[in-house]
Amino acid sequence: MSGTVTVPSGTDLICGYFLAADGEMVRLSFDDIAMVQERTDGVLWLHFNLVSVRARHWLERQSGLDPFVSEILLDAHDDRTRLERLDDGFVAVLSDMHYDFKFEPSDIGTLRLFMDGRRIVSCRRHPLKAVDRLRKALNDGARYATTSEMMADLVGHLAETLSDVAASVEKDVDTVEDIILAERFLQARKRLGQIRQLIVKLRRHVSPQRQALARLGNSGFDWVSDDDDTYLRHATEKFAGVLYDVEALQDRAKVLQDELLARVADQQNHSLHVLAVVTVIFTPMTLISGIFGMNVAGVPGVAGIEGDHIAFWWVMLLIVLSGALMLFFLRPRR
Repeated sequence: MSGTVTVPSGTDLICGYFLAADGEMVRLSFDDIAMVQERTDGVLWLHFNLVSVRARHWLERQSGLDPFVSEILLDAHDDRTRLERLDDGFVAVLSDMHYDFKFEPSDIGTLRLFMDGRRIVSCRRHPLKAVDRLRKALNDGARYATTSEMMADLVGHLAETLSDVAASVEKDVDTVEDIILAERFLQARKRLGQIRQLIVKLRRHVSPQRQALARLGNSGFDWVSDDDDTYLRHATEKFAGVLYDVEALQDRAKVLQDELLARVADQQNHSLHVLAVVTVIFTPMTLISGIFGMNVAGVPGVAGIEGDHIAFWWVMLLIVLSGALMLFFLRPRR
């Protein structure tokens, strides 16, 4: 355990760190966990890949966690945001962005974790952005004296990740607005629908996450110092700004949707108006051509009647004149 073990992402233990009281940081492999699991002279963070059978087995059988905690950490179906207080810590289900986020509603992932005074045990099924930011911060020299201090930074990263997504969505909304003004309605309708779905899902995750994490800042645990409690509260309040931005985006997307529908309706009304005008103009022309096309006796111009050699041109002239006459009557009425 004295050396540094590089653990590639995607294995059973994605990353493991033990931050000793003297400031030393030790990176852990899966086999090192047993050696530091019971130590109380530092901060332990273990981050697991739930796709791994070995990781799931450790969480269920070897972690020493309460069965209720293990059940929540291993649950593959319930992704609702929650934070449950236990005798000596918290178990939480939080939302984070997939590392390869592509602005799809399904790209909002789930981070599950347990925290007490000496350790944080977290797990996920898909690479997540906020956790990766915390991991990079540790690799770049960040140090934490308590688990609550580390958790406050993680909460801050979660809020920043969601805020970055909200800022990117805002740029996407600007693009959709330009597309609507350019009257490319089919493209705008498709993209705006995706954006609205993403915004709704973001709001559905941010709002309860803010409420849940607020309880973290009012924990009252002995191992959470006043400074750490203030730090946690400050990190949690970042979600208020994110929620405000998401709600503003939701209102703006709704306005754009209304504008799109109004413009499409105007375009359809214009098309129907043109069709109605054309129909009115051609109605007498059609009537005349229909009358002279009847196969009955007595129709002017039929063979055997005087002047039949020019009757066709008289009929054509009558058709044109009727159309011009209808157009003359329609022009003042626009």
